[in-house]
Amino acid sequence: MLGLDSWLRTTARTEPATLPPGQKGRLVVEVTVPDGCHIEAREPGEPFLIPTALEFESVDGVTIGPVEYPPGDVERFDWSPVVLRVYRGTFELRAPIEVSVGAARGRRRVVGRVRYQGCTQTLCYPPAVQEVTASLGVVASRL
Repeated sequence: MLGLDSWLRTTARTEPATLPPGQKGRLVVEVTVPDGCHIEAREPGEPFLIPTALEFESVDGVTIGPVEYPPGDVERFDWSPVVLRVYRGTFELRAPIEVSVGAARGRRRVVGRVRYQGCTQTLCYPPAVQEVTASLGVVASRL
């Protein structure tokens, strides 16, 4: 099995890929959990489980957030007396972005980190962090 710091498959993109100053778009991080496994949802259901969280580094001239999380699948596990919320398969985390009015033109590298707890049906691993990157082009204002 891969190390937990690369356990998930992730891709990140901005929509649209370019924005002029003063305009809004969004960041989309697509996450794929290995088959037969899950990660805890943003609100997992037990206080000792580690919720999935996505945080971004600050980017010059760009405002990011807050992140929007899917609700997660509701499941019951033999080891827990309560119903839990988990993510399986492929899902998206999204965050609004806005380019500042006075932002200089050019490419911006957007760096984020997904913190998560990966689990199988019977075992939960220690929390891990996986980095994601996207590119945003700040272009001249449209007339």
